[in-house]
Amino acid sequence: MSAPIRLSIPASPAWVVLVRTAASACCARLDFPVDRLEDVRLAVDEVATLLVADAEPEAELVCELTPFDDGRLEVRMSAATTTRRLPPADSFAWAVLTALVDDVTTQVDATRTTVVLRTSASAPVDA
Repeated sequence: MSAPIRLSIPASPAWVVLVRTAASACCARLDFPVDRLEDVRLAVDEVATLLVADAEPEAELVCELTPFDDGRLEVRMSAATTTRRLPPADSFAWAVLTALVDDVTTQVDATRTTVVLRTSASAPVDA
């Protein structure tokens, strides 16, 4: 496992590009095929957009990317949100996320909403 890469950015749509770019760079470093890289980039964009849209004023979006030596990538994003609710499992957003990556988990605590995406360079995603 490589050391996690941690980004903390203002929870604003203007800064989401940094998270997408970092995720794409990790995928490229892990030799993801271009279509898998694009899937991860889209999933990261979707999660970041959901968290930013519900973020408290002045909140930060924290993104931790953990590349593994075997080609896996874990992307953990969290923000202090106003509703502290996750997207419903039957929503379009959830359908998009689960179609783009291998695994999606979520957690809500007293102060933050967290979404974790897991994928790998070689695992096919059933769409």
